[in-house]
Amino acid sequence: MARQDTIDNEDKVRLLRALAFQIHRKVPADEALGELLEHESKGGRRRAFRAGVDALAADGFTAAMAALGLFSDDAMVLLGVLADSGDHRLLSSGLGKIADLIEEKNP
Repeated sequence: MARQDTIDNEDKVRLLRALAFQIHRKVPADEALGELLEHESKGGRRRAFRAGVDALAADGFTAAMAALGLFSDDAMVLLGVLADSGDHRLLSSGLGKIADLIEEKNP
């Protein structure tokens, strides 16, 4: 199996939906993201996910999302505000809507 250094749109949607689900269940965002990234990067399967793991450990949730390349710079600012708000429902909903948008643009 070839190693992949980037995350395709299908993986983005899957990751965002899984993250939104865990956050909706009141799992802290950094913990939920850490678990998902650990699972994705097991066995060297995806180096792109490892960058997120490293950024999460060093700089937190928003930095990990930036390292994964899931959002534009403008969207990262909004994600940071949502993450800092402490409202798990708002963050979960935002992540789910972004997953919907990615899926609509890339059927």
